[in-house]
Amino acid sequence: MIVCFSFATITYGGEGMYSILICEDSLAYNYSLVFPTYNITIANSVEDILNLTYENSYNLYIINVYFFNTIKELKDAEDKTPTIFIDEYYNIFNLKKSFSIGDDYIVKPLLIEELQIRVEYYYKKLFQNESNILKYKNFFYHSSSKQLYLKNNKVKISPNEIKIVELLLTNLNRPVSKDIIYQTLESNSDGSLRVHISKLKKLGFSIEYNRTTLSYILK
Repeated sequence: MIVCFSFATITYGGEGMYSILICEDSLAYNYSLVFPTYNITIANSVEDILNLTYENSYNLYIINVYFFNTIKELKDAEDKTPTIFIDEYYNIFNLKKSFSIGDDYIVKPLLIEELQIRVEYYYKKLFQNESNILKYKNFFYHSSSKQLYLKNNKVKISPNEIKIVELLLTNLNRPVSKDIIYQTLESNSDGSLRVHISKLKKLGFSIEYNRTTLSYILK
């Protein structure tokens, strides 16, 4: 049985940049004790999940299997956020469903220490390899997951903008020609490129264009 609980958003320090969306009644009231060092958001309905994931980005979902179809809708829209499904009791059908789109499956009663270990695993999987992280101002880019973060929040930008960010960050303070950018994007639309660059500049990237060399540089 799914018990509805009040919606709340709580942010903690500690790991800082790791954000978890939880929609599971057994964690509704003790999440601050279970996960004292992560940024936690609590949802209580399909509408909450859809609205929160539209407005924010998360590093991990902990979701009751009751909301499987909602998570599948997100996954079908190319949401690659790792997902732990929680079930009321062991069910082979739910197990198969969960692993068809998610990453883990846990059955109640929850063993808090086990859940903490599993969450820590996903945290380390994302952040332990420093060589995969490119830092710039208050941004950091995780090259393995192709995700951009600003302080504690995942930044939602288009796939082409992600490609531009990675290209400019790996060539920080060095000019990158438009031709190379076009090859990376598999497109030679100057108008589209200007739109992408403009959006990145609004986010806080200091990108300059050299008309003489026809190149962009991130400083």
